[in-house]
Amino acid sequence: MEIDYIALFVTNVERSLIFYRDVLGFRFDKPAKPDSAEGYSGKLKIGLYDRAWLPKLFGDRGEQKISGNPFLLSMSVENLDQVYQELSDRQSLYPVNMIAPPRVMPWGQRILFLSDPDDNLLEIVQSSTASTDN
Repeated sequence: MEIDYIALFVTNVERSLIFYRDVLGFRFDKPAKPDSAEGYSGKLKIGLYDRAWLPKLFGDRGEQKISGNPFLLSMSVENLDQVYQELSDRQSLYPVNMIAPPRVMPWGQRILFLSDPDDNLLEIVQSSTASTDN
């Protein structure tokens, strides 16, 4: 078994589409709808859905309160410093909430923590094949 699809329930699909497509570089081949957009991060399919979908999908359970940071979405890159610089350079066009700059964690991984427009927690991890000297 493997994960092949992630659905994010967001407060503003257009804003989230801009973030995931234009800031993080995910691929969205089909035109977005007002209440949804589907795209890819590598081979993993990702869906952005307006939170109004929750009651449609889950009935009464869709009325449960949703808070930020219920999960962590992790991405890996070859050059974390380059990605950090690119995100920093885009701040005037696409503000990104960077929680912490790239740092080496106690277990040895270099990670950049940030959040999406709905305050979902994201991490960008330096792939293990790249240098971890910093």
